[in-house]
Amino acid sequence: MIRRLFYISLLLATVLLTSCSKDDDSTTEAGAGPLAQKISGGAWYCIYEASGIAMSEDPISEQVPYIVVVDIYHFEEDGTGDFQRCFFSEDDNTKPALVQGTLGYGIFTYTTRDDGLVSITLVNDWNQAYPKQWNVIYANDAITAVGVDQQLLTLEHADYETQSALNTFVEQNGSGTTKYDVNNYKPTKVDNSQWMKTLADSRLVADLSLPGSHDACTADGWQSKLFSPIAESTAKTQDLTIREQLKVGMRVFDLRPERVFEETAYVLRCAHGYMFTKLLVRDFFQQLKEFLTANPTEFCILTVDLSATFDKEAWGKEFTAMISSAEFRSMFADFKPRLTVGEMRGKVLILSKYEYAQNPIGGYCYGWVYDQQLEKQQKGHITDSDGTETPLWVQDYWGKSSRDGKDEAVLRMLEAAASRDMTAAKPAWVINYPSAYFGLPLSDSYRENAVEANKKAADWLSSHKGSVGIIYMDFAGMDKSPSYSAEKLYETCGMTLVDRVIKQNQK
Repeated sequence: MIRRLFYISLLLATVLLTSCSKDDDSTTEAGAGPLAQKISGGAWYCIYEASGIAMSEDPISEQVPYIVVVDIYHFEEDGTGDFQRCFFSEDDNTKPALVQGTLGYGIFTYTTRDDGLVSITLVNDWNQAYPKQWNVIYANDAITAVGVDQQLLTLEHADYETQSALNTFVEQNGSGTTKYDVNNYKPTKVDNSQWMKTLADSRLVADLSLPGSHDACTADGWQSKLFSPIAESTAKTQDLTIREQLKVGMRVFDLRPERVFEETAYVLRCAHGYMFTKLLVRDFFQQLKEFLTANPTEFCILTVDLSATFDKEAWGKEFTAMISSAEFRSMFADFKPRLTVGEMRGKVLILSKYEYAQNPIGGYCYGWVYDQQLEKQQKGHITDSDGTETPLWVQDYWGKSSRDGKDEAVLRMLEAAASRDMTAAKPAWVINYPSAYFGLPLSDSYRENAVEANKKAADWLSSHKGSVGIIYMDFAGMDKSPSYSAEKLYETCGMTLVDRVIKQNQK
């Protein structure tokens, strides 16, 4: 391995930043060569830290200080391709401050050799300060290249979601100008910190209408500076931080407490899939505790989900230890079918889709489906620490190629929830998701769905009575949400939906 890296380093150092002579290409086959099929299709990329000044091309000639760079290569099987270099500044590392700067981009032709050498030649002359010819090395399903600061890079083949994010970077075409600032659309004057104060203590929690935040922690920033651009463009579903959400009235939170190894030990970190936020689970709990201490009339509910933690047993032990600790145990409520508002005030109820101990602190959710049909959505149940089963209805339809059927599924569950028999010994608990993405798994896809689903749910609530359970939404509290590139404004109806859900409790 060391010998191979030495060979690559030596080869790249001698050929990357100098023109390749025709004499040196005597062993290169004509055309794309023997490796074309292996490297073609999709994008090869590397996100890396670097510092310097990039220059946009004439006539703008703008200087851009950068701290993070993304190199992107596309190879076609016919021996053509293109190269893009996206520069991210310290001021905003969520979108490129410059794409297609003079330090690198262009359309190229390439040839390959059996030993892994890929020789690239730009076919355009766009006043590049970058070499017109350079080489990269393909080996072991990776490509080794040289970055803007001449450090060795390992390019990975992008998966579907990453490819979508990389396309978004390139499509910005060097425009770092923010047209829409998200801070201009936050409901800073709204304060629903004590909206539960007027609820009767005898009211059943199952008989409430509660605004919920899907992937709640995705506005609190991302752990990795390098991967925050991808996370921001693919995993973000909220524009308000947890503290801001609590203030506007959110009381139910979709928590993803993934187990992540960092430096010397594992930690539990709030996440959306493999995109990890800045917020540790302990800090999230502490924020809830501080809010409930200041506002003891309120309470919160958490649903717990996982997708990036493989060792569920170890996760379970660590999660159990945290919620059982002297720091937090007193804030968590036990689940029962006819739990009341009075029993919940100042507390947090955990409903987990994964078993973390023999007996839950709160309840376990079973029968969670992602189907359009109401009959299938009504077959779940919540099990408490005594093993008692309480009906659970969940509408969580998402991720298909189109939105067909989503709005109908949301409205059917609203109708069913409002018609429940709340006098039953074990009334059904309801979780209804207007939240979803369809098509590409991008943050703007969540916004596009919110434009339709949030508005339709809000419109239904304005003309109907009855409790509807938990309403999980994207971009909660945001009636308008800027796109990832900040060049488009989505009418997400998030504050209107929060208001309508809260007011439903007074009908």
